[in-house]
Order: sequence, then structure tokens, then C-alpha cells
Amino acid sequence: MKKKILTLGILAVVSIASATEIITDQAKLDEIKGLSKVFDNPRLVIKAAIDKDSVYFVKAEGKSQNGSQKVMVFVDKKTGMVYFGNAADKEGKLLRFPSDVKVIRDSVSFSYGSGKKEIYLVTDPECSYCKRFEKNAKGKLNDYTVHVILFPLSFHKNAPAMVEWIMQGKDDKEKAERFEKIMLDGSKEYSSLIKDAKKPFNYSDDTKASMEKSIKAVLELDVRGTPSVFDNSFNPVSPEKLFGIKQK
Repeated sequence: MKKKILTLGILAVVSIASATEIITDQAKLDEIKGLSKVFDNPRLVIKAAIDKDSVYFVKAEGKSQNGSQKVMVFVDKKTGMVYFGNAADKEGKLLRFPSDVKVIRDSVSFSYGSGKKEIYLVTDPECSYCKRFEKNAKGKLNDYTVHVILFPLSFHKNAPAMVEWIMQGKDDKEKAERFEKIMLDGSKEYSSLIKDAKKPFNYSDDTKASMEKSIKAVLELDVRGTPSVFDNSFNPVSPEKLFGIKQK
């Protein structure tokens, strides 16, 4: 699924230094929550925060019927004023809350390649844009180790069966081969797993657990569409920068 995302090319993005203490203690988060009635909304949940002088930089989760998304919030300690969205430091660099490395690495469905550079690819095997990405990337990622995070979108009815078939590979090599068969060759071998096309597909226990991890990683990475690529520091990477051509 392709979505247009506004990017500000003139601004760099900077993570707050890893040495900065990330607040996860529930008592302290409750104290921050008490600064504004905005947080009385049960659909807005504070997950972590960073003390940034006169404000708290808060990572929150916004919940809706369509799912959850990461929300960046700035809370003025003195006035209790709450600001949603981005902020930049005095050098003009956009602030980014440090990613939870464990959540993202634990979500990897499989990896392929042996390049020194690492990237994380969030993809849906039924997504037409994801298939175009794979065709464009073929033979151009030899310098990379690619960590694939399978994320089937809810409106792609065959994606769960595709994911299950891929994940039934005995190791990363076989999973990558199955993934390529679907994405590049149009294989429909996965269809043998569909018992009743009119009913929701049921994952095996292992694949279900893997997809639950994918959901957490997608939220952590603030994925806005598939395919999405991130470098080893979890910064977004455009297809143009990755393999030098515009996605067709």
C-alpha cells in the first residue's frame, strides 16, 4: 500500500542521545499524565518519556477502531500545555524518540543476504507496491543484510495465507525462497492452506506470535505504508537512495 508522506528535506532527523534516561517507571508516567486532562482520554496511553529541561518529550500510543499509532507529545512542565507533533532543536534538527531496539529486532520474520550494511524491510506479500519494490531491488542489495518484517494489511484477504506459507519454511533460506516465489514469480502455492475462502484465515500458533511482534514493531517504527525500509538506526530509507532508481 502506497501512501504519500510529507517529508522536510531541509531538516535532518536526530535521535535524542542514547545516554538520555528514558522514563518507563509507571509512577513517574502517572505523574506526567496528571499534568493535563488530555491524558484522561483512555485512547491515549503514555508509554515512555524523556525529561527535556522545561518539557517532557512523551511517546504515547493513540488507539482507534482502525488500530494504534505512535504519537509524539510535548508537555510543558510549568503550564501543563500539551503539544502534539514534531519539534526541532535550535540547530533545526527534528527530534526523534529513540526506538525500542529489542521490539524491532524480535519482530524480524526472516533475514537474507550477507552484506555488512543492514536494513529492515516492512512488507506485505499481497501489496502490489511491495512486489514492485522487490522487482526493482532484485540484484541491487548485495551490499546489505535484509531483515524482513512481514506485515499483512487487514484489507488484503490472501496476505495471511501468504505469510503462513512463507513462515512454514524450515529456516531463513527457505522462507526467503518462498517469499521470492510469491513476490517475483506470482506463486499461488499458499492457496493450499486456505480451507474456506469465506472465513478469516487462522494462523498457526508460531505465525500468530510472529505477527503480533510485527504489529508492535510497526507501531514502534511509525510505519505509514508498505513497503517501508529503515536503516540500522531505524531511520527511513527511500527506494531511490537504496538502489538508485525511482519506484515505478
